[in-house]
Amino acid sequence: MKALVISDSHGYISNARIAIGLNPDVEIIIHLGDYYKDAVRLSELYPNIRFEFVSGNCDGNKDISTEKVLEIENNIIFITHGHNYSVKLNYKRILERAKAENAKLVLFGHTHVATIEKIDNILLLNPGSITQSRSRFSESYAILDINKNKIFSDILYF
Repeated sequence: MKALVISDSHGYISNARIAIGLNPDVEIIIHLGDYYKDAVRLSELYPNIRFEFVSGNCDGNKDISTEKVLEIENNIIFITHGHNYSVKLNYKRILERAKAENAKLVLFGHTHVATIEKIDNILLLNPGSITQSRSRFSESYAILDINKNKIFSDILYF
């Protein structure tokens, strides 16, 4: 299954729409918070694509979860915005949670900096920000190819 992962859209969906247009074969879009309502808007524009999302520290809606556990192609995936796990400091707490969930993949945002790192056989992926990058690169998103045996990941920049 091919997935498009975005985070920190902050009310702007134009880059997300470009990313979707460049990847017409995605079957799921995962929005990692900070304006989860953008995921809701996108799901209305692309009703044939499955959407999963969590809220972030800028969302303010206590009714939308800040984390979820997904199972895709027999892979456990933990998704969260990341602010509740202090991801700007280190990955210790989020890694502990991933282990508790038996996750092979952790998707998180919050830092606005794209990163892919494997620790203790768990893939940690932050797609950066689709609209407000804080890295030396430009805005970014991630593409995942998830199958039963392996998860392939890539970060793409605008």
